[in-house]
Parts: sequence; C-alpha cells; structure tokens
Amino acid sequence: MDEEVRALVDQLAFSLRLRRGKSFTLDAEETIPLQGITAITGPSGSGKTTLLRALSGLVNRGFDRRRIRFGTKSWDDVNISLPPEERRVGFVFQTPALFPQLTVEGNLAYGAKRRDVGNFDAIVEALALGSLMGREVTELSGGEARRVALARALASNPQVLFLDEPMSGLDGDRKAEFLPYIARAVGQARVPALYVSHSDDEVVTLADRVLQMRAGTIIGRGTKPMRLTGIVEGHSDTGALVRVGESKPLNIRIRANVGEQVGLGLAPASLLISSQSPGETSALAVFEGQLLAPPAGSRTSTLKIADQELFLSADQVDLPQPGPVWVSVLKVFPRPEAFDSHSGA
Repeated sequence: MDEEVRALVDQLAFSLRLRRGKSFTLDAEETIPLQGITAITGPSGSGKTTLLRALSGLVNRGFDRRRIRFGTKSWDDVNISLPPEERRVGFVFQTPALFPQLTVEGNLAYGAKRRDVGNFDAIVEALALGSLMGREVTELSGGEARRVALARALASNPQVLFLDEPMSGLDGDRKAEFLPYIARAVGQARVPALYVSHSDDEVVTLADRVLQMRAGTIIGRGTKPMRLTGIVEGHSDTGALVRVGESKPLNIRIRANVGEQVGLGLAPASLLISSQSPGETSALAVFEGQLLAPPAGSRTSTLKIADQELFLSADQVDLPQPGPVWVSVLKVFPRPEAFDSHSGA
C-alpha cells in the first residue's frame, strides 16, 4: 500500500458547517488519525457533543456544508449521506441508556446481534463483566452500568468509538476505577476512539492527542499528554507493581497482568523538577533524568527518563537549567497499554 492510500485509510477527515437555531453554529474542519484515543475538549456549549452527533449521522438537518470521509469511504458529501447504522459507530452517551428489560448479557447480545457478532468473550474479560452477566441492569452501580454500556457498544463490532462524557455523574474514585477499563477495552478491540471530556485527569489518563473546541470551532491541537511506560512486575493488595526503567517499582491502583505495559500519565501540576536530589520525600516516585535545552525560539524542552522522552513547556512547569535533573512525581494517571498506541499528531 503506497503512502497516499495508507494516509486515507488511517484518517477521519471532515468539513462541517451546521446551524442549530439562531444562537449556535458548528463550523469545524479537521483530519484525525484513526489510531488510539483522540480527546475533544472545550467549555460547555462549545459544540463537542454536536460534533460527535454530526459525524455519526444522528443529525441530518441544518447543514450548509457536510463532507465526511472515514478512511477511503465517504460518509457524507454532495450526493451521499450514509445512515448511522452504515457508519458502524459505537456511541457511548453521557448516561448508560441500557435496556432495563434485559440482563447484562442480554444487553451485550443485542449489540452483538446488530452486526452478527457471535462471540463477545474478549470484551467481557477486558471489562471484568463475567460476574455481572446474569444481573438485571437495574441492580448495577453507576460504574458497572457504564462498563456494560461500553461493552454493548464494542460488542456491535464498531469501526470507531465515540464516547460523549461517559463519566458524567461518577465521583472521583469511580472515575479513577473506570478509566483504565476504557483504555483496555478500546486497546484490545483495536478500535480508534473520539473521547469528549471536560476533565484534565481523564485527558491525561487516556488521550494520545487533544483537539480543542470553542464556540463551535476547532481552535487547534492541545498539548500532547505526557506519559511514561512501565512494566508490571507483580501485584500488591491494592493494585500492580509497575517498574519504569531501573527505578523502584511503583504501587499503582490498576488491574493488570504481570508483563503487561502500563502507561503512566503525568499532569504538569503533579511534577517537581530539580537540578538537585530531593532526598527523602513523600512523592510517589522520584526519577533521575536529563533535561535538554529547547530548540532556538521554542519553549518546549525534552525530558529523558529511562530512555523515554517527554516534552514539556516552561509554561506548564518550572524548569531548571538543562542537565541532570530529579523529577518528583506526586500522582500518576495509569492506562493499560495492551495495544499499539500510535501517538501521531
């Protein structure tokens, strides 16, 4: 496959202008790699949900311009508009919207039946739903119901997954518990995802790239989340022991197998970088690294830790002079890496 054809296959390209009443217009044009998880962020009312619904075909009126191409296939253009079912989008909404008359297994079977999928055991395993399969959905907790909604969407064998603030209504602990499930399920299904969120924590945990929206327009690419990759070496009473390079293993609250890779998202606010060893500290971890000088005219520096490169700006965190550094990490945002996470811009 030549490079031009490969680029088409691996992209979702769209150009949309949609009027919603007199007060809002979505005017968005972008090309998104169909790899990993693309987060879409922005304030309430910026058009994030409208964009997902327009791309999925759930909105079919009010367009002044409507061109959508998924890989080499046109979804929308002058003479074509595929119905939602032909786009094969797995849509996870803000509320689970499960069928109350069906059990958990019945909900998954409904999703699978739509695409003649005969087996969804891998999805059940990825989302740890085995013990819930016979339960009525009215008996589920909020986090359990969201796992089932995600599983039902994946059981339909989608070619892309849209998640519209799937954490709405969950408290911090339930969110932290649910986020790795999303990463694992999306990764094992090898399906790209567009993920709408207001939460910086969710973006740092999941995103391979970030699109920012404001007032119905995509205003640019956000800073790519920083992430170290570690290997699970064992388990503790509360999670997994994850080693990055030669450092002491970190005790991370995550469900993961020995030998599995885990991404550790790093929020700038959780980092303290010093040119001197901090000695004894209450930080979760302290890594020795090398800070490189930024290129001429740039404020973005390269931080090397355990043969891995992170890119961070002086606008995000206080940086010492280039040279050997110690990086104190106060908190990490874990993501299973049981898949090829391409992080193209």
